[in-house]
Amino acid sequence: MCFMTIKSDNKVISLDDEFDLSYNEFHDAFETLYDEYKKLGSKYSLLKQNHACLLVEIDTLKKKACIIVNYYDKMNQLEEKNKVLKEKKVIS
Repeated sequence: MCFMTIKSDNKVISLDDEFDLSYNEFHDAFETLYDEYKKLGSKYSLLKQNHACLLVEIDTLKKKACIIVNYYDKMNQLEEKNKVLKEKKVIS
């Protein structure tokens, strides 16, 4: 329901006249919007669940990445120790 008016070519036109909807039309429009609202609510819930799952997966991947980095660092340290020991053996 709109009570605004628009001036057009020196004529005053009420927006209320343009949108004179019956109760059934309002009710149908409301039901359509409500159905859309419920669909969007379902999509939002699903997205929220997916987001939570992705956050868990991110944490898991970060932990795995830390393990790999630590393993890589240990391998590099062992390779360096191995080189040093080989050089000592060659020199001896």
